[in-house]
Amino acid sequence: MNKQVITPEEEFKTLTKLFFLFGFGIMSWIPRFPDFKEQLGLTNGQFGSIISLGNVGAFISLLTVGHIVHKLGSYKVLIASTCTLYLGFILIASISSTFIFIPAVILVGFSSSAFHISVNSQAFDSQTRITKPIVVKLHGIWTIGAVSTGLVSGFLIGRVSATVQLNIVYVLVFLFKIKYINKLRPVTLLPKLEDDHYSVKQIFKSLRFDRLIAGGMICAILLEIAMGDWSNIFAREYLGIKGGLITLPYILFMSAMIAGRLGISRIIDRMPINRAANIGSVAGGTFFLIGVLASMLFGDTHQYLAFGIFSFGCLMAGLGTSFVVPSFFNAASARSPYPSAVVIGQIGLINNFLIFGSKWVIAWTAQFTSLAVALLIPAVMALSVPFFSKALLSGNAKGQAEEK
Repeated sequence: MNKQVITPEEEFKTLTKLFFLFGFGIMSWIPRFPDFKEQLGLTNGQFGSIISLGNVGAFISLLTVGHIVHKLGSYKVLIASTCTLYLGFILIASISSTFIFIPAVILVGFSSSAFHISVNSQAFDSQTRITKPIVVKLHGIWTIGAVSTGLVSGFLIGRVSATVQLNIVYVLVFLFKIKYINKLRPVTLLPKLEDDHYSVKQIFKSLRFDRLIAGGMICAILLEIAMGDWSNIFAREYLGIKGGLITLPYILFMSAMIAGRLGISRIIDRMPINRAANIGSVAGGTFFLIGVLASMLFGDTHQYLAFGIFSFGCLMAGLGTSFVVPSFFNAASARSPYPSAVVIGQIGLINNFLIFGSKWVIAWTAQFTSLAVALLIPAVMALSVPFFSKALLSGNAKGQAEEK
C-alpha cells in the first residue's frame, strides 16, 4: 500500500479541487460551440455528428483504461490523460480547420474518459478511507466547475475571442491539475501486478450488460449532454438571443445540478433513492418539455418570454435530474464484482454506444426538422428513468436492506 502522508480531510480537499478543475476545463469550450460551428461553416447535422466523434475516442478509453488503472495504478493515468486532454483542447481552440478539429475531438473524447475513469476510481477508493458518501458530492463540485466556466464564458463572449479565452484557461487548468495530482500521489491506487484476472485481454470476458443500469444512465444523462451540446446554439439560432445571454439556460441548468447533488443526502434521508430519482427525473423532464414546447409555440412572436420559460425549464430539469447519474454510478459499483475502475469503464463503454447513437439522432433530427423537435428527445428520455430506477436500491445500504 501507499504510505499515507496526507490526512483523509486533505485527500478529500485535493479531490474536490481536481473535480472542480476537471469540470471547469472540460466544459469551457461548450459555451463557445456556436462560435466553432460558425467558424467551421457547419450545419446542425454536420456539427452534431463531428462532436459525437468524441465518443469514438471515449470508446477506446472505456474499453481499456479501467484495466490499465488496475494494472498501472491511477497516478500514471491521471498524469497522462491530463497531458493529452489539454493538447487536444489547445488544437481545437487554436486551429480553425475541420481536418484538425475532428482528430482533436477524438483525442479529447479519449482523454476525458481516461481521466474520468481514473479520478472516479480514486474517489471510490478514497470513499472507503474517508467513510463518507463523497462521490455524489464530488460530482457536485465538478458541476460547480462547469457552472463557473459557463459564467466566465458568458461574460467574455463578444469581448474576447474563443481562441484567447480557451488557451489561457487550458494552460492554467493543466498546471493546477498536475499540481494537485502530485499532491494526491501518496494515496493514489497502486498497480495490481499480482492479479492476472483483470488483464486487458479479459476486457470482453468481464464485460457484462446490466440492463437497468445502462438504461437508467442513458435516460438520465442524455438531457445533460443535450444541454451542453445544443442549449447555446438553440438560444442563439432558434430563439435569436444575442451575446452572453445565450449561456443563461446552461448556467441555470448546471447551477441547479449543484444544488441537487450537494443536497441529495437530505432527500434520501426522507425517501428511498429510487423514489427520489423517479420524482426528480419526471419533474425535470416535464419542465424541460414545457420549455421546448413554449419555444416552438411562440418563440417567433414572444422571443424573450419563450426564452424565459425555456430557461426556467432548464433550471428545473437540472435540479430534478442532478443526482440521478451519480446514483446510477454508485449502484453500478455495488452490483458488480469487479473493481471500481473496471466497472466505470464497462458502464461507460455500454453507454458510449447509446450516447453516440443518441447524439446522431438528435443532430440529424435537428437537421431535417428543427432543433426544438430534436430537444424533445432528451425530455422524453428523462421521463423514462422510472422504468430503470429499481437498480438504484443497490447503491445504498438502506436500499440493499429493503431489496433483501
